[in-house]
Amino acid sequence: MAIAQGNTSPILLQMRSGKVYFDNVYALSPTFKKADLFNKSLEWFKRNENVASITIANEKKGEIMGAYVTRINIGNTGNYYLARFAVNVIVYDATYEVRIFDVYEKPIEKGISNEYSKIEYRWWDFRRGKPWSADDEPLFRGISASVNNVMDSLGNEMNK
Repeated sequence: MAIAQGNTSPILLQMRSGKVYFDNVYALSPTFKKADLFNKSLEWFKRNENVASITIANEKKGEIMGAYVTRINIGNTGNYYLARFAVNVIVYDATYEVRIFDVYEKPIEKGISNEYSKIEYRWWDFRRGKPWSADDEPLFRGISASVNNVMDSLGNEMNK
């Protein structure tokens, strides 16, 4: 008898002050100037189909922020979640900082309230071995993968 082993890699959701919060600084070539990086990041926001809105675009401060929404599929049931979070990019000469915070999830399935809710309580219970449902693990893996995708996609744009 063989037992299929599930994905045992840890789920990485960074936290700060009890909230899911990512904050990474990236160093680039010294030839990249603040104005160029601002334009690159603004183009990334405008072209990305998952960016629902841009709430800040301040060239003088070098800051852009928007709402990012992505679909996270859960198993083969047809049910899924929408994950929404704020993406904040601050550019400087030769570096930029990415902050991701205000993470919400919204279940899309029959019989469940289809409203966004913050994930911190659910994440807290999951980490303590008390998941709310079987959807928790794929949901958190999906959120983690989405955050990584944002960081990678933005990094590709900034390094052009």
